[in-house]
Amino acid sequence: MLVSCITHAGARGKKHAFRGLTEKGWQEANSAAERFKELMEEEVPHIGVVVSSPKARCLETAVLFAKVLSDFGLITTSEVQVDAGLKAGFITGDELFLLANRIETRHLLVSAHADLAKALPAGTELLSTAVRDGWFTTRPVLFTIDYEAREPWDTARVLYCEGFVNEEWQRLV
Repeated sequence: MLVSCITHAGARGKKHAFRGLTEKGWQEANSAAERFKELMEEEVPHIGVVVSSPKARCLETAVLFAKVLSDFGLITTSEVQVDAGLKAGFITGDELFLLANRIETRHLLVSAHADLAKALPAGTELLSTAVRDGWFTTRPVLFTIDYEAREPWDTARVLYCEGFVNEEWQRLV
């Protein structure tokens, strides 16, 4: 199965009661979907399940990303499931592994926070500037993992991992 992930795009600051995306964040989410299409050039299974952190910035990112993928014909659902375990600061490392083994689909999309860096398979070598204290240093970050269900997570393979840095997509692995 494939597990594709996006960290939320640019959001309003902590002083705002509703921390949804900024206009720039909307553009970043759209750019991420277009980049995803480019990176997944081969025939890939359509995304069948979308799971998001309950935070507005992640939900908005998931919806915008999925909308663009729908325009490309790469998604088969309009439903976004919410998982409280994907809240910022709650990701400890096994969240993607647990989701991949709980949800039956050929392609899962997860929208969450920059601490998704902790959930990458062990041995994933990120650029030293890509992560600090287990958090991606840029956003959004887009990555896809090829994982065989019920196998150890460490055997999963990161197909790509890119971050939006200075208005450009750059490899982080």
